[in-house]
Amino acid sequence: MAILDPKDAINRHQDEMILVETAIHRVSCLNRTILNRIAISKVDIISSPEVR
Repeated sequence: MAILDPKDAINRHQDEMILVETAIHRVSCLNRTILNRIAISKVDIISSPEVR
């Protein structure tokens, strides 16, 4: 891809940054979801009457 105008280079860089920020956000949301489910399942295991 040839960049003909410096503004195109800036726009392309900004688009790449947005993609990276979106990916980071999605991973962080996924981590929170997974960690929350793990924490809930551990609480369920600890508080279940069969364990006591």
